[in-house]
Amino acid sequence: MKISRGWKVHNNITDDDINVLKTALSELIGVEYEPKILATQSVNGTNYCFICKSKVAAHNGQGISKVMIYKPLTGNAKITSIECIL
Repeated sequence: MKISRGWKVHNNITDDDINVLKTALSELIGVEYEPKILATQSVNGTNYCFICKSKVAAHNGQGISKVMIYKPLTGNAKITSIECIL
């Protein structure tokens, strides 16, 4: 499904998508993110918007987070923002 500004919501999250998320989050410790919804936007590379179930190890906290990632045409994926939405 296409939404505004060229974003596309995906029905399935593929192993490649999960690898993008894992690569971007590889240096982050203390929080686990389980992707539930994915939208992408093609730019000079790809913007990823993952809606994830998040779990904070330190105090057993859980919530929902929006994880924004940019993956350039060449190079590794990078986190652009993480926002706790619930």
